[in-house]
Amino acid sequence: MRTSPILALEGILLLLVQTSHAFLVSPTTTRVVYRPTGTTIHSANTETGTESTSTSTSTTTTTTIVRKPKAKPRTGIAQKILDYALTSPLWKLVLVPQARKNIVKTAEANGIAWEKCYQWFQAQDGPWNNNGSKEAFAKKTKFDIQHYPAYYKKEFHAYQDGNLSWGAAIEQELASRAIGARNFPASGADGEDAFRSSFEQAILRLGGDVRPGGIIVDLGCGTGTSTRRLGSLFPNSDKLLGIDLSPYFITVGRKLLELAPRKRIGKEDGADGDWVTTIEQDERIELRVGDATDTKLDDESVDAVNISLVIHELPIDVTIQVCKEAW
Repeated sequence: MRTSPILALEGILLLLVQTSHAFLVSPTTTRVVYRPTGTTIHSANTETGTESTSTSTSTTTTTTIVRKPKAKPRTGIAQKILDYALTSPLWKLVLVPQARKNIVKTAEANGIAWEKCYQWFQAQDGPWNNNGSKEAFAKKTKFDIQHYPAYYKKEFHAYQDGNLSWGAAIEQELASRAIGARNFPASGADGEDAFRSSFEQAILRLGGDVRPGGIIVDLGCGTGTSTRRLGSLFPNSDKLLGIDLSPYFITVGRKLLELAPRKRIGKEDGADGDWVTTIEQDERIELRVGDATDTKLDDESVDAVNISLVIHELPIDVTIQVCKEAW
């Protein structure tokens, strides 16, 4: 999949390789990379061990390459204790459950009805409830864990099966709201909106746009939060395709689009609304199980590619593959 020519926004190479959000859009004119005047850009080459620092002036950039020695592995008694803790039963049986309890507590303290919203979704008809087993779901969706990369099958975010589980899928949007409240306390329950909108405003401020009738691809879309927000940001787009490797996340995301719940106001029984956000049905959105390193999409077939809150969770070699596929 290629979106050439490319306009890479929000930090250019720094963003593509080292942080959590990138937005690539194909303009209708010449191949240009825009940088705000005076922007300092840092990028690293993991193969050569070099670090680049660039300062942009208008559309021109001067670059200085400085060789950076590889970091030495951490050693010592403190590192040994940490390594032991991460591999010991204590981690799984005590620390991981406690971490989850803390994030739920943070949510509830900020007016986010985690437990009520989780119970509401769990009660909906679907393979996550008692009517269906993981085996039946795997057969129906042709999901074969043997074909998944090793890194993706590891425990992750306090879930033993990582992103290949109903718990992780149902709680993704709940946890995202809780983390937003924790990191943006002034915004409380709407902290996630403050966080995500900063990326969206940067896209617009740097000239990002999608032509009327354009197609946007959202790589690593999870349950579709970023996909839905892109639909609101670019109302003239014709199609938004969210791609994620987890069939659990995609199934939950599709159900949320179908149900179109309203935001729950209050934690008490009988409070208005059912979910942590209001979700509008949007026929332009398609959520699809797929690999961000190999989307099977034709070159020059889309207008924009979004990578949001994904890269920081990937091994560096997979990050490079995703960026190559997006590019």
